[in-house]
Amino acid sequence: MTHTADNIDWHDSLLSRSFLWVKIAATLYVVGIPISHFVLPHSYIWSIALFFLIAMLFTYPAAALRSGSHFTLEARVAAVLALIGCVGFVTSPWLIIFGIFGHGVWDLMKHRGHGTPFFGWYVSGCVVVDWCYAAALTFFLLTGPI
Repeated sequence: MTHTADNIDWHDSLLSRSFLWVKIAATLYVVGIPISHFVLPHSYIWSIALFFLIAMLFTYPAAALRSGSHFTLEARVAAVLALIGCVGFVTSPWLIIFGIFGHGVWDLMKHRGHGTPFFGWYVSGCVVVDWCYAAALTFFLLTGPI
C-alpha cells in the first residue's frame, strides 16, 4: 500500500502511537551514536561516523519511494552526502563532518517544504542531532580524545 502526502498526517505528534516503528528506529539511532563511540575504541571514530552518516541517508529516499513523490531528489541528496562521507573516509575526516552537517542542512530545507514531506518532529530533531553530532566530531578532531 502506498501513501501520499494527502493521506498521512505529516504533523503527527511525537507522543502519538501512530508510526511507532519510526519513533523506535529514530530513538535507537540517536542512542546508538553515543553508545557506539563510548564502547568502541577511538580508532574507530571515523568508521562509526561514516556508518551513522550512511544510515541516516536511507530515511528520506525510503519515504519518497513509499509516497511516490520526490524520489529522484531525495536519492540524489543521499547519494551526494554518502559520496562526500566515503571520500572523507579515505582523505579527510572533515568531509565526513561536512556530510553529517549537510544532512542537517537538508533537514532544515525539508522543514521549509523541500523534498518529500516528513514528520515535523523528526525533521526538527534530526537537525539538532546532525548538527550536535557534527559539532562533537569537530571537537574531537580539533582536540583529540578526552
